[in-house]
This record gives sequence, C-alpha cells and structure tokens, in this order.
Amino acid sequence: MIRISLDEKIQVFSQLHEEGNLILANSWDVMSTRLAEQCGVKAIATTSAGISWSLGYPDNQSANRKIVMKALGLITASTNLPVTADVEDGLLGVGENMVHLVQDLYSVECVGINIEDSQHGKSMSIDDGAERITSVRTAANKIHYSLFINARIDSWLRGENTDPEHLISRANAYLAAGADGIFIPGLTDLSICRTISSHINGPLNIMAFAGAPSGKAFFAAGVKRVSGGSFFAEQAYGIAQAGIEHFVQNGLLQNSDHAKLSYTELNALLFQKVNQDM
Repeated sequence: MIRISLDEKIQVFSQLHEEGNLILANSWDVMSTRLAEQCGVKAIATTSAGISWSLGYPDNQSANRKIVMKALGLITASTNLPVTADVEDGLLGVGENMVHLVQDLYSVECVGINIEDSQHGKSMSIDDGAERITSVRTAANKIHYSLFINARIDSWLRGENTDPEHLISRANAYLAAGADGIFIPGLTDLSICRTISSHINGPLNIMAFAGAPSGKAFFAAGVKRVSGGSFFAEQAYGIAQAGIEHFVQNGLLQNSDHAKLSYTELNALLFQKVNQDM
C-alpha cells in the first residue's frame, strides 16, 4: 500500500467539509477503524469515550495523553484515510501546554481534532475558549502543520445556553481565533441548525442521536458533518455484556439478534492490513 502523506490527508479532509454530506462513524481501536473503513467511510473520527474505556479510563479528561496517543498511532497506521481525534480539553498534564498536544498529534499523523471549550465541568467564557483555539493554531503553525481544528461548543449539551445568537457568536469567535469548523453536540433541532449554519463562517458538525433526524435532513439544514460519538462503542460493549451475562448464567452461547462477525471475517480484516503494509 502506498502511504498518503499527512499534508495530502489534511487536504482531502478539508475538501470533504467543503463538499458536505460527511458521515463519521467514530472508532476507538484498530478493529473498529477497519470495520468503519470497510463500510465505506471517507475519513476516520475517534471517540474519546471509546478510547478511554478501551484503555481502562473513564471518559472526561481522565486518560493519560501519552497512552491515548499510542492508541491513536495504532489507528492512523492502520488506514490510509484521514484520522481526526477527539482530544477533549487537550489532555494536558501539569506544566504542559498546547504545544505538547500539537507535537504529539503531528507525530502520530492526525489530520484534525475536536477540542472542547469546557474546563472543570463547565463552559469557558467565549474569550477563554477562543484563546484555547488560538494556542492550538499558533503551535501548529510553528511546525507548518495545517491541523483541522473542530471547535466543540459544549453549552448546548450541558444545558447552559441554547440561545442560537449565543452559539453563533461563540462559533464565529472560535473561527476567527483559528478554528476550521464548529461542533455543537446535543443540537438536533433542524431549524436551529439552519439558522446557525447560515450565520457562521465555517462548517457545522453535529452529533447524531438515536431518534434524531437523519443525516440527509441535517445536511439539508446546512450541516456539513454528522458524527456518531460514542454510540458504536456503547453498542459494542452492550452486546458483549448481554452475551457474557447469558453465558455465565446458562453456560450456553447465545446467537445475537444483531449481526455477528465470525473469527474468520475479523481475522481477514487484519490480514488485509498486513498484506497492504508489505
């Protein structure tokens, strides 16, 4: 397999946002990444929750960044697709700053990030949120790294402020500070999506929820990117728990109503990767 350069991947990823209709089914390890690729995704997005759980940490700023970066490195090495990472608030340790985050992301060849505007469980002020974006962009520029920064606005998800005018002001401040896109998890109201997307200077990303409008409906409302968040990790672990519980109680393996991949099929996915790398 001919490896595509990081610059080429970033260019492809940016172009996907210009085209719109971008569906990102978030993965958390090599196998889930390979499955997403097999299903036809155009880029890979990671879920911080899924990666944290797989590494033995709860979500929400608990995972050690260096360990997360090792997981991300395995993911980026397993695919030629662009990979964007959810880095929560930057996962910085004592005495660290965004330079350390950016250097790590560059070393594992991530094309982009989602980065939150919250700290200690609540949203930052608009000015502080913008300063966080600026610090990431400045660090990336210093190493000539065109990192795609998707600025996450948490005030809707936290129930702090759902006023469209506030969200628009916050979004445009982040875009002016160096962000490339805006992510508002929790937002599923199509009319508000339409209002925000038409009043901000960059692509809008929302997170899908079971029972929410379809991707097609979101795209018609001006959304450019729809991601699955932690849903698929939750689903995978839920199915595993149900199967394990049945086996422990009955000593019998239960056929799931959900599609089951065989040992041979799963192994073949990684054989394909090994053969491509040779």
